[in-house]
Amino acid sequence: MLADALAEAAWAEADRALAEAMAEAQILKAAAEGEARDDAMALLEQALGRAARKRGLVRFGEVGARESYDAARHELARPLQRAPKQVRVIASGVTRAGAVLVKARVVAVRSRT
Repeated sequence: MLADALAEAAWAEADRALAEAMAEAQILKAAAEGEARDDAMALLEQALGRAARKRGLVRFGEVGARESYDAARHELARPLQRAPKQVRVIASGVTRAGAVLVKARVVAVRSRT
């Protein structure tokens, strides 16, 4: 019973954080360019971060980072005939408790010859 109550409370907190993120997304969409849009983007990122933390979600793969290709962790933005050795991250992936929920989106790094 206590475990169920705690789980329900955690879901309620995550739902609230996600609802805040949804509201911030609407503000961002309506914001004019410049400082108002930058402020709205920052608030959206904070709200999404809170929701993610409540659910134990963690990003991996820093945008712009060069990594060895791993099919279990990477999704190629442009499919290739052969798997590349090195890739550059263009969008982070997401894990929870070590399980990959969303693979990092990557592009192949071409070797210089």
